[in-house]
Amino acid sequence: MDQQQYQGQGKARAQRSVERMCIGCRAQRDGHNLLRFVCSPQGVVILDASGHAPGRGVYVCCDGICLRKALQPTKMALTLKRAVLVPDFDTVCQEVRRLLDKRLRACLGLGQKADAIVSGYALLKKAFAQARVLHLILAEDIAAARAEEYRFWCIQRAVPYVTLFTAVELGHIIGKSSRSAVGLTVPRFLELLRATLISLERLETAYCRA
Repeated sequence: MDQQQYQGQGKARAQRSVERMCIGCRAQRDGHNLLRFVCSPQGVVILDASGHAPGRGVYVCCDGICLRKALQPTKMALTLKRAVLVPDFDTVCQEVRRLLDKRLRACLGLGQKADAIVSGYALLKKAFAQARVLHLILAEDIAAARAEEYRFWCIQRAVPYVTLFTAVELGHIIGKSSRSAVGLTVPRFLELLRATLISLERLETAYCRA
């Protein structure tokens, strides 16, 4: 998939966008950026990974606070208009993380093919100097001094960053050897990834503090 196809995908997504209400915070948001839960015939609330499972769906922000509120049995039962069995918070967090992780890995792999990302210390340094980096993903296990240097570049250029994956995982995702960081450089591609990046980071933070 090339950059032109990404642009077309972004436009199509925008056209299909429908706002939904999070049952945790009651805010109206783009449905694509919310988690969807449905009730199985047996009355068990499950995460709808596809977003298109049959049945009445409820939407929740990918945020620890909203998830905790939404997963209250009484709230789910009231919203779904039936008695339900609700999984515990830890179980749902793990499922959501796997879903977001899968989405992010797929998008980053495609982004590498579309020349929408840059990696490798020298190339990243050059891209930062040219003000091309729009968002940075830092590996979790890189040397403290290198991580501090990347963060300094981000602060200098007001570039947001997240810390996700190991260096080996990050490299594998984009079909490279171990990578300490990956920079996103194409605005339209970043739009497709931003919500997932933010959601995954917030979920990790919420889960670690739980």
